[in-house]
Amino acid sequence: MYDKDFIKAHIPHGAGELFLYGEIDSTNNEARRLALQGSGAAVFLADKQLSGRGRMGRSFYSPEGTGIYLSLLLPTDRKAEELLLITSAAAVAIRRAILAATGRETGIKWVNDLYYKERKVCGILCESVQAEERRYIIVGVGINLSTEVFPDEISSVAGSLGVLGEDKRGELAALCITELHRIWRNISDGSIMEEYRRYSTVLGKEIAYTENGAAYYGVAENIDERGRLYVRDGQGGVHILASGEISLRMQNAECKMQN
Repeated sequence: MYDKDFIKAHIPHGAGELFLYGEIDSTNNEARRLALQGSGAAVFLADKQLSGRGRMGRSFYSPEGTGIYLSLLLPTDRKAEELLLITSAAAVAIRRAILAATGRETGIKWVNDLYYKERKVCGILCESVQAEERRYIIVGVGINLSTEVFPDEISSVAGSLGVLGEDKRGELAALCITELHRIWRNISDGSIMEEYRRYSTVLGKEIAYTENGAAYYGVAENIDERGRLYVRDGQGGVHILASGEISLRMQNAECKMQN
């Protein structure tokens, strides 16, 4: 279990109330529940999730004590164009925190995953909630810190940072919260997307993607200031992807990298 006093002492005062759980369905679900009750800013941190959620309706495997499962609840009146950057910005923030706490260099897979040694070690799920006149952003983060065994359906993709120790887990959790709040305050800073592009694992690579149920192929050429991915097809045309799932193509075989 996390040391609540340690976490509180190492996160920004403006992060709001800190909630710790031994077990919960989903920290994002809990953040949504409190948002609908009119809560202020808050942090939700669990040892285990029974129904951890990822993007596109997927689950996030969240076994007890081997990962970091957290959500931030952020009341906001920011403009819509700023909120579009939150997933990309969160990936940059978590990458910084992992590097600072563990020394592990991770890469960012568009849109919302972090990879270490070609394995997915972190997923990010950002959601918007409207509660009467108040709007919230929920930033959910799942990190495989020392998980060694994964369900068969994700065993070929999922990996771990290979970092052991309860103290290290608490340190990384506090750093994640701190970096997320720092980047939230400065989300319009253009250098965030520069950093996102610098550590991208897909730029310059041949990828596959789907639109309206059809498969397409091309080379990932750029990620713009709104986080959109530019893909050039074999005929020279450019396609702009705002969301979705992509796969790297390796030696004419697809290597699926799920969001």
